[in-house]
Amino acid sequence: MATELALGVAVLLLPVVFVVLTIPSWSERQTTGRAIAREVGRAVARDGSCNMGLADGLAEMMAANLALARTDMRVELDCAPGDALAPGSDLAVSVTVRMPAVHLPALGSVGEWSWTARDRQPVDLYGSAR
Repeated sequence: MATELALGVAVLLLPVVFVVLTIPSWSERQTTGRAIAREVGRAVARDGSCNMGLADGLAEMMAANLALARTDMRVELDCAPGDALAPGSDLAVSVTVRMPAVHLPALGSVGEWSWTARDRQPVDLYGSAR
């Protein structure tokens, strides 16, 4: 009876423990995605052109600083690469981050889903007067 109780508790409790241990990483990755989207949007809108190189470089630097693997995120701009941004318009940035479904200590992650952070930044009306 005692063995069955111990096994039953382990079978029911361990999956819950693994999910509870994974939840903080979801929040961390969401916050990281929001920060990257915001800063990439600011930099590209200030640059005045749809500079995908600037966006990728800044996203890669921020991901490294925030302990997110570059392969775990994707950055998208809502403009055609190289085009000038119209003064007074808005630039939309999307950062999609891969989330581990469950992280098992010493075994790694099992399953995944993605979450997208979006940010919209205004393009300076007088940016071309610089």
